[in-house]
Amino acid sequence: MNLLTRFSRKPGEPQSKPNRDPPNVTWQHSWSSKVLLQIFKGLSVHDLGNISLTCRALKIIADQDDIWKLKCKSSTKVQSKTFKEVYMDWMHEKYLRNIELEEVEAEYMERSAYVACGMRCGPPEYPIRPDGKHDFGAVGGFKEHPNQSSTMIIDLSVDINKMAKELLSLLEKAEQFKAEWRKSSVIKRMITRYYRFMQLKASMPNSVLLIPTLDIETIWQTHLLRPTMYHDDCLRLFHRIIDHSLLSSDIEQFLKERAFIETCKLYEERFGEKYCPLPEDKQGKTPLPKYEHHVFCKLECLIPNYLYWDETHFKFESSLTSNHDDNPFSFTEADVILDSNWLSLCKKFMRDMEKKLHTQTYDTYESHLRLRHSMLERLKKSYERFLYLATKYPPSNGYQFVHPTYAIDIIWHSHMQEPLKYVADCQRLVGYVVDHAPWPSVDANKMKKSCDDTANVWKREFDSDMQFDHLFNTKTNELDWHYD
Repeated sequence: MNLLTRFSRKPGEPQSKPNRDPPNVTWQHSWSSKVLLQIFKGLSVHDLGNISLTCRALKIIADQDDIWKLKCKSSTKVQSKTFKEVYMDWMHEKYLRNIELEEVEAEYMERSAYVACGMRCGPPEYPIRPDGKHDFGAVGGFKEHPNQSSTMIIDLSVDINKMAKELLSLLEKAEQFKAEWRKSSVIKRMITRYYRFMQLKASMPNSVLLIPTLDIETIWQTHLLRPTMYHDDCLRLFHRIIDHSLLSSDIEQFLKERAFIETCKLYEERFGEKYCPLPEDKQGKTPLPKYEHHVFCKLECLIPNYLYWDETHFKFESSLTSNHDDNPFSFTEADVILDSNWLSLCKKFMRDMEKKLHTQTYDTYESHLRLRHSMLERLKKSYERFLYLATKYPPSNGYQFVHPTYAIDIIWHSHMQEPLKYVADCQRLVGYVVDHAPWPSVDANKMKKSCDDTANVWKREFDSDMQFDHLFNTKTNELDWHYD
């Protein structure tokens, strides 16, 4: 419209609106914008904020997820938020946590000023294994004999110290539902829910965080503890390996509740069935403390470190519904029931071995296992010997006798919590994937012979009885004087 037309309209005639194109503010992958994107990835958050204030075009580039994914140091997010929104919320949460931490430390300093100095009782000492001579040649990923060092010398990709504690904590939580979850009708529903959750996982990008419930996580454990079966089932049913970890990063823990709510929504939309009750609204309630510092103890972070949901629980109906799926996996209901017995059997084994060796300890209680630093190091050392034996005497050479103890199982089960890393570690260290069959169904005589062969080779290789191996220090007892 020109000026002459605009001012020559007749009286009472409505003025027509100018014909303008909408502003072009979309992200375009032009050559220059791609270069700017790469440059912006190396800038600080402060600099990105300043750039966003200059013009709309640069702000669009500075807001790209590829940049803020690097700032989050994680590829995990919730579906409803961009990485920038996740990062900003996370920074605010960390700011509030730092304020609380300063308050807890100030309170601790004030309390400790009125406490008299004291000496803590030393922990019990464990025996040191004989320092025998070993003819060693490098095998697999082992560059020296396990008996030549006091702690584990091989590198595992999984954080075993944290993983083992979270695994035992998970099993303790599942114990309270053991009576209900052993019913056939309930196990069928649990397997169906696990299958549907895995279908949801397979359909979503790896970056989207989905949170399993405690009952789903329990079935997932049965599957994970059979690595070859897990690998084959995942490829057959989902066409890729679904990775898993019990541990959460800081940002994953921050996102967990939001991700759980979104998991509920996605599950219910897809399958038309309730996933789990939502958490209570915390608005107006006093938030739980995140840190604790007792006198004579180190500062303890109370923020959970696990990636499953246990604040609310799915309630199974007494009668079996007709819409459950048949079990599509290679494990059976019996495997789930047998696996639920493992924790109590492990506790019994640990207590019995300590009594037989006359070791005075407070690592094992009737109610739970306490994984102190020194105990974890001895358990990891025994697991290292187990992997060394599996490397030196592989099945391809006709050996079929590597049967670990319940003590070694603690670390082995922890290692298998991250299936992709477990396979990679096995290939690097052992040369093949060490499969795990928790309850092998073989002839009793063959099993006894196989266990006897394992015990004899273990004694010859490591100068110790396999049953007691986790109770012996190697080289020195300095581990016993490490306070937790």
